[in-house]
Amino acid sequence: PNPSGEKAGPPPAVKKILSLFGSGREEDRMVGYLSMLKFGPKLLKYLPGQKVRHLRNWLNVYSYWNQAGVDNVTSMFALVINEYIGREEGGKTGPETAKAALLEAKPVTEMPNQGCVHPDTARVFASPADYLDWYNASGPLAAESRSGVAPKVGILLYRKHVLTEQQYIPQLIRCFEQDGLVPVPIFINGVEAHTVVRDLLTTKSESEADRKRLKRGFAEVDAIVSTIGFPLVGGPAGSVEAGRQSDVSREILEAKNVPYVVAAPLLIQ
Repeated sequence: PNPSGEKAGPPPAVKKILSLFGSGREEDRMVGYLSMLKFGPKLLKYLPGQKVRHLRNWLNVYSYWNQAGVDNVTSMFALVINEYIGREEGGKTGPETAKAALLEAKPVTEMPNQGCVHPDTARVFASPADYLDWYNASGPLAAESRSGVAPKVGILLYRKHVLTEQQYIPQLIRCFEQDGLVPVPIFINGVEAHTVVRDLLTTKSESEADRKRLKRGFAEVDAIVSTIGFPLVGGPAGSVEAGRQSDVSREILEAKNVPYVVAAPLLIQ
């Protein structure tokens, strides 16, 4: 803490690094944080000091955990053992360090933070447009999708549930198709739902001015279903961001002007 009793926060150099991520919009601050989690360790290795080392290790541990999978979790524990078992605070090595250093912490096996998936293919599509290119050629409702007869529904999925292969995801996609709807399933970490709806999904009702701000790879949908459970803008339960950003949520949804349904799965996180 500083003399006033308040926490001083990270060192100035680290604060500068954090400021480099994100679009600059207040509602996108958490999205910038996710980007920092991915690239931060690579940048922090150039900064000296024990506090920076601990921050870098924390970011690496989080990366392993966030990517999930047996190999990543194994490497996560190897990293912790290599860095801290038998290692004193000042960086000196203890008697167990030589043994601990033998553990192999492999690079993180990564899955994109965002993408589109379908149970009929192992591919992960970078954007809704790429996904629809595949679906229009090979999807169960390919003909209906190409002709525009079948309505398209954007489905926001929790990335962790995709990584852990939760069975409700393919079941949900099949249910949409059985009802004659073309699913556009997009997985996200959770807090960036608004950026997907705002920047990657458009509708027939959206104004030309708003369409010009869309990102490359967007797709047109007739409805949006969120299985995330988080507010459109903001973090998980307990976060005050959702209340502070309710006007932003309203602005995004009014611009799209299509049904937006929240249908969270009955799972314990």
